[in-house]
Amino acid sequence: MKTWKIILSSIMVAALFSSLYSQRAHHEANFTGADSVPLKTEVDAGKAGLKLYPNPVESELRVMSEKYGIDRLVIYSSTSGELVFACSIPAPQGASIIINMGAYSSGSYVVRVWFKDVKKPVSCSIYKT
Repeated sequence: MKTWKIILSSIMVAALFSSLYSQRAHHEANFTGADSVPLKTEVDAGKAGLKLYPNPVESELRVMSEKYGIDRLVIYSSTSGELVFACSIPAPQGASIIINMGAYSSGSYVVRVWFKDVKKPVSCSIYKT
């Protein structure tokens, strides 16, 4: 089995979204429900095989699911509720998505992940040191 590694920076994501925005007429559907901070976990992260590490994170956050492919993910600031990161690049089962959080402020964040074969998303809390 091949191992996939996806490394994203804020600049890369901004460039990707600007190119996708102009190409896709139905871009709003990709982040349905992404405009509000989730209040609870809709699907148990352990049952979905979701791993977020290290937690607390200093610079690079790794997001991986052993059970499902990741369809998209968003990160919110827990204090302000502001959307700070969004990624609609799909990752196959077992692949790690690496997010550079070095420039983010210290504090708590909520990571919300949608899977390819699951209707409801998973929400997890992380802390940035």
